[in-house]
Amino acid sequence: MNRLDSSNGTSGRRRALTLAGVALAAGAGFGRLAAAVARRETAEADEALHEATAVPEDSPVRQAAATIAPAGKKRMYVPAALCASAVLLAAPGAREPGALRSRGAGVGAMLLAAAAARGLNPAFDRWLPQPPPPPGHPPDRPVFPSGHAFGPGAVSLAAAYVLAREGLASPALTFPLALTVPLVMSGARVLEEKHWASDVAGGYLGGIALSAGCLAGYEAARGT
Repeated sequence: MNRLDSSNGTSGRRRALTLAGVALAAGAGFGRLAAAVARRETAEADEALHEATAVPEDSPVRQAAATIAPAGKKRMYVPAALCASAVLLAAPGAREPGALRSRGAGVGAMLLAAAAARGLNPAFDRWLPQPPPPPGHPPDRPVFPSGHAFGPGAVSLAAAYVLAREGLASPALTFPLALTVPLVMSGARVLEEKHWASDVAGGYLGGIALSAGCLAGYEAARGT
């Protein structure tokens, strides 16, 4: 291995370790928030934000939220991960030396994020203590964390990172978009009174933890 290869390998390992650290930090934040929600420590702030964002049912804003919200479900973000994977593999240069391994690792990270989000959503519903839901949500169904923030957040952040890292998109465009997508999806559910703000925050933290963990694996497999 020459000096350049060694330097690239070290850079990849550093990125992987940094992402693993982000995953651990976000996961710890998620755990602390889940515990606070279970103890009802977020109830007062949730109620205040609920009152501040309340809109009439016949409001155009509420109607727009109802139209947007379904896009945050798993039937949308899983195909989105597949589409991003197809773009990555079909882009010019995929068959250059080292590119196939790198892009294959990127595809793996994006698909793993989507699959794990799909599997963890119902697991969270079973495992985590749940707060009383807001008035627009069925009383017998769990709300924490928001799946509209968790799944889209994990997939969009993983895709943004991989596409930028592989030189197919500008980070200045992909990362703001990746952060905005789950906010729009989960924000629509807040406006529909189907989630508390703490549900959205939990979904964001969970999405960051999941995507960062998948991307740490991507960097380790990529090796440069």
